[in-house]
This record gives sequence, C-alpha cells and structure tokens, in this order.
Amino acid sequence: MKFTQMGFVYLMFSVLLVILGIWDLIMIKPVTYDVIATSIVLIVIGATLGVSLFVQSWVKAAIFVDGLVFVATGITFLMAPYNYVFILFGVILVVVAVLAYMRRLPNFLLRLFYKN
Repeated sequence: MKFTQMGFVYLMFSVLLVILGIWDLIMIKPVTYDVIATSIVLIVIGATLGVSLFVQSWVKAAIFVDGLVFVATGITFLMAPYNYVFILFGVILVVVAVLAYMRRLPNFLLRLFYKN
C-alpha cells in the first residue's frame, strides 16, 4: 500500500470516530439506547474505514458490515421514526455491497470498488 497524505487524513478520521464512540459510552450519563446506538455506529464505521484503507479489496465487505450494523442498530436500539432512517440506509448499503460483489453496478461505480 502506498500511504499518501490523504490516506493519513482518513486514518486519523477513523481513529477519531473510534475515540468519539468510546468517549460517548464513558462520558455521557445516563447511558440510553441512543447513546449506545451512536457509539456502536461510530466505532464500527471508524474500524471499517481504517481496515479498508490498508486492504483495498475489503471495501465491499466494509460497506456490507456497515449496512448490517445500521440495520441492526435501527432495529435494536432506536425508536420510530429514527429507526426507519437507519434501516433504510443500512439496506441501501447492503444492496450496494452485494451488487458490487456481483459486478452489477454501473462501470463508474465499479471503479470505486475494483481499483488496480
């Protein structure tokens, strides 16, 4: 992997997301379902962003996992109408990841997933 200045910015952003997710759980009292949902989403998105920076072939898997986390968080922790937004966004991410695996997306989008 060629580590560029933009890659360093992305890495710092992913570390910041993980730290903010942990910070929410530690510092916000009382811990409610909204705090738990926010923390889970921030930590998972930060971790998958960091992983996809170093292993480019895992971008599709990272998007798929993010979609599943959004759906699970929307179903488990959030109340209506916020959970509908999370579920919809999660389903869209899962569909995009599956279509990218199947190579059924338009070419300009497939270039984002299959860089050489």
